[in-house]
Amino acid sequence: NKFVVYLRSKCGLEEKSVQKQFNNLRWFLYWAIRKGYCRELTIKSYRPKFKVLEKPVIFLTKEELLHLYRFEIPKNGTKVKLLDMNGQEYEKEVEDAGGMSKTRDCFCFCAFTSLRYSDLANLKRTDIEGDTMYVTTVKTNDRLPINLNSFAKAILDKYKDENFPYGRALPVLANQLMNRYLKNLCELAGFNKPIKRVCYRAGERVEETFPKYEMIGTHAGRRTFICFALSSGIPPQVVMKWTGHSDYQAMKPYIEIAEKTKVDAMKLFDDEMKK
Repeated sequence: NKFVVYLRSKCGLEEKSVQKQFNNLRWFLYWAIRKGYCRELTIKSYRPKFKVLEKPVIFLTKEELLHLYRFEIPKNGTKVKLLDMNGQEYEKEVEDAGGMSKTRDCFCFCAFTSLRYSDLANLKRTDIEGDTMYVTTVKTNDRLPINLNSFAKAILDKYKDENFPYGRALPVLANQLMNRYLKNLCELAGFNKPIKRVCYRAGERVEETFPKYEMIGTHAGRRTFICFALSSGIPPQVVMKWTGHSDYQAMKPYIEIAEKTKVDAMKLFDDEMKK
């Protein structure tokens, strides 16, 4: 209990992070009990309550993805005028356009194929046979055949004459570095829509609003693929064969987004017809 209080009050972690750290500790103590290293069994009966709220699923729309895919990154040192999420103008100087270019291609490849970052980092040229790539996922060890569309093939073709470490197919950077480049890239691309996020921190309900680019990470590529595939009418069971999801529970947030997208699209259609 002191550990949970410490994470909340001293570390100021969000409830979801507190829950994750507690689950790690519980897993370790269960292991220690099984091995006979620990005789204290209180962990088996201790059940703290966590006020965990679902985070918004951050993904790119079709228009945003295509805009990013075709986006001409300004040269290093270029000063670009941008608008923040409140419509106020500010200036940003472009740094490391080369890193952003590689990140853009890798992110878009994930968005066109459903790959996680870990699987992208392990993707080798030998895993690609014609119009199909065969991926053994790091998270679940599933071997998945994923069909390549023309956008994914164009990205692979761009780097076909380059040699990367460990026979990788693409110029994958460290995840933390890619996340930083990705936020800068999406900021330059103008993805500044306000996103509200609600969480509990130190027992208090906190509402925060961020521009969309600040909330985009490498995993948003995979989310983008799933949301777009479902909203395009591809059956969930087909999407699951590509993504490796084993049950509908994990797909539920994406299915709900796809249904909302269809409702909004039909409303637009209805409004146009009534004009």
